[in-house]
Amino acid sequence: MTATDTLPVRGLMRDVTHEVLDNGLRVFLVESRELPVVSHMIWYTVGARDERTGETGLSHFLEHMMFKGTADYPKGTIDAITARLGGHNNAFTDSDCTAYYFNLKSDRWTEALAIEASRMQGCLLDQVEFESEKKVVIEELQMGEDEPWRPLWQGVESMAFRVHPYRHPIIGWREELERLQRDTMEGYYRRHYTPDRAVLVVVGDIDASEGMARIQEQLGGIPRAPAPRADVLQEPPQTGERRITVRFNGNMVRCAIAWHTCKVGDRADPVLDLASQLLSGGKAARLYRHLIQGREIAAEVQAYNEARLDPGLFWVIAEGKPQTKPEDLEAAILEEINRFASEGPTARELKRARKQILTSFWFDLETVQSQAMRLGRYEATCEDGWKVLQDYPAQLETITAKEIRDTVKRFLHDDNKTTGWSLPRNGSNS
Repeated sequence: MTATDTLPVRGLMRDVTHEVLDNGLRVFLVESRELPVVSHMIWYTVGARDERTGETGLSHFLEHMMFKGTADYPKGTIDAITARLGGHNNAFTDSDCTAYYFNLKSDRWTEALAIEASRMQGCLLDQVEFESEKKVVIEELQMGEDEPWRPLWQGVESMAFRVHPYRHPIIGWREELERLQRDTMEGYYRRHYTPDRAVLVVVGDIDASEGMARIQEQLGGIPRAPAPRADVLQEPPQTGERRITVRFNGNMVRCAIAWHTCKVGDRADPVLDLASQLLSGGKAARLYRHLIQGREIAAEVQAYNEARLDPGLFWVIAEGKPQTKPEDLEAAILEEINRFASEGPTARELKRARKQILTSFWFDLETVQSQAMRLGRYEATCEDGWKVLQDYPAQLETITAKEIRDTVKRFLHDDNKTTGWSLPRNGSNS
């Protein structure tokens, strides 16, 4: 076991006890004694990014199966125990990681340790449950296809990423899910659900030294993976605009424009956070003022920075008002982006956006779960890990209008963008 580090993290306002066990498990403990509650989260560094051809959707499907029984906890037991203890549990999967969490009273949080130890090495992956849950996942996929935005997002991502596995939807392609075999899932589980591929975060009314001893007892003896996380093919630079159109029932037009950007933790990451806030963070933001209030051609508009473990995307999405012509809406969006790249923000705009982000940052850390969520996500998806949280507020203070302008020019240009449209099937508004 490595020496324990206890370091102050300004972004968390409390000390973080950090230790790496001999089997590679990264452990983070934060004592927060105001209320007798604990948030327990385990993050596996496996997501849609890790899926090979024929495996798309496997990370998300496996997340479902982790609730369908282990060697120590038969089907339904995990949820029943959580309910009996008066707590809550759930899980989620994204492109870069899969996470499982429990929120429990502090005198019973160690039950989560025993459950996660069993799930890490003893998930049954029963054949009958596998076939039953496959139907559930495919039904979830079908429901998503009826959502107005999801087909557009997936279409743009699959066009923006030609090589990198980010081109695959997290839920997977239906054709591959239908053909997926239980043995393929078991192999995937054995490769990825190991302590050296996991990050354990516990925040709340705990004693860090006692908690570390219990973690070592429950999880310290589980062996490492036979091989490290495999590298993936990196996306080559985009050299020209790409476009895609999908058709959807209804009479609304929707646009999604995505530009390739940076990794989580890169210097450009907080710069693009500020850029997204300046463009669409409230009624004083540029896109809202000019597209919704001024020209009145958009019913909704939003910009957001989606940095990932590998370089991600910066998005602008908009829904036109009835009778808005797609070409007019697209031209208005790009006009504002180009003006922003040319002018940059004013001092007043930058001050307001910085204050808005920092206020949200601090409010997001009010609960033990939000602290565990933020710490774990950075560690699981960022090369510099959780320590990026130390510098985030200070970094925001150092970002200048010129740096924002230069960063927007660097990324948000025509040759680096993918434009997607969702248009009515009946051909109106087109």
